[in-house]
Amino acid sequence: MAEGLSSRATLADQATSTLGSRVTIAERAELGLATLRARKDQDAALREIVQQQHGVSLPQTPAVARADAIAFVGLGPHHWLAVADGQSHRLAPSLTSAFGSLASIVDQSGGYVVFSVGGSAIRDVLAKGVPIDLHPRAFPPGTAATTVVSHIGAIIWRNDDQNAQPCFDIAVFRSLSHSFWRWFSDAAAAFGCKVKQQQVP
Repeated sequence: MAEGLSSRATLADQATSTLGSRVTIAERAELGLATLRARKDQDAALREIVQQQHGVSLPQTPAVARADAIAFVGLGPHHWLAVADGQSHRLAPSLTSAFGSLASIVDQSGGYVVFSVGGSAIRDVLAKGVPIDLHPRAFPPGTAATTVVSHIGAIIWRNDDQNAQPCFDIAVFRSLSHSFWRWFSDAAAAFGCKVKQQQVP
């Protein structure tokens, strides 16, 4: 777990709510995270090599493109967050080796904590702190946004539904992960929340 997430016990206690557990949360452990920003006039070349090596097109909008082992989250023009299970601090060096001449690549594996949240009431919980429309018509699977969660800077993207329930990943700076955890604990209390084990590859 990320340093400072000592409120796990508090959140776990709330999972016994008489309403049942309508919300889930888990930390995604051992992720490799890295930001990529295309160098000047290298956007097209970067897109081509990513397509060749990973079989996906880098998103040109706030969206997620997934391959078997890696995902690219669009953060802004020519700017992406790469996410890979089980890569930890190995992701950035591997990306730099593959196409570092075309992009500025910064390891973010220790900089962010990524939480996976879901459940039938997850939109009700997130609506308490996320100032964007997460309705499925506005935010279908594969959509991403750089936003805030209760004044905490965050990157949020929607994954494919799990057990017919919506599922989101939320990345926050590690130094603010405890604040996010505390906010989520309070926001989810009315719905019942199940704290899952860390998600590992």
